[in-house]
Amino acid sequence: MKKYLLLCLITLFVSSNAHASFIKGVTGAEMAGVLVEVEFADGSTDSGIWFAMSPTAGGYINSTWGLRLDGDSHGVLDSANNILAGMFVLVNNSNLDIMSLTLRALTAGFVFDTDTNDIMLNGSGTGMGMYSPNPTAMVSYTDLYMDELYGTMMISSTLGLAEAGGRVAFITDVDAIGISQEVPAPSGFALSVFLLAAMRFSRASKR
Repeated sequence: MKKYLLLCLITLFVSSNAHASFIKGVTGAEMAGVLVEVEFADGSTDSGIWFAMSPTAGGYINSTWGLRLDGDSHGVLDSANNILAGMFVLVNNSNLDIMSLTLRALTAGFVFDTDTNDIMLNGSGTGMGMYSPNPTAMVSYTDLYMDELYGTMMISSTLGLAEAGGRVAFITDVDAIGISQEVPAPSGFALSVFLLAAMRFSRASKR
């Protein structure tokens, strides 16, 4: 029992030095640096880097296709699962269907929060897994950051995610990875007291 208490003390001391923090309520304008990739029906691919477009919107757009988000990425759904706000909108101006869309966010400092119920209690708050009115859209998350937070999301459909000349909307919650919150290191006196207590626990456990 005493050895167990000693281990708990040491674990508590070490784990109290730092903890992760997350910035919720990320808008399209704040997601600069995210890599956006699409794959077309013929197997060809294209990509671009997300940039801010207005105080609340951002995305990537070229002459062939584009992805845009205006507002909070968490999104708002009504009782019928209609997307009312926070839509990612993928527009396809090409003559080929877009089969998949991949967002690589981790290197830009963002993660996808997939837990709607916030059961992990890691500071990321309530998330939102991908939802799209397109019933054939499937999602996969990779590059696990921690718990329910992932760095990469891919949405795909074997029937075409965004048809040629069409568009598709979806929502998925994005959080920004904040600077780790460092807990002030204990003073020399406090550290000495901790070590002394640990030694006494250790000696007592040998009796």
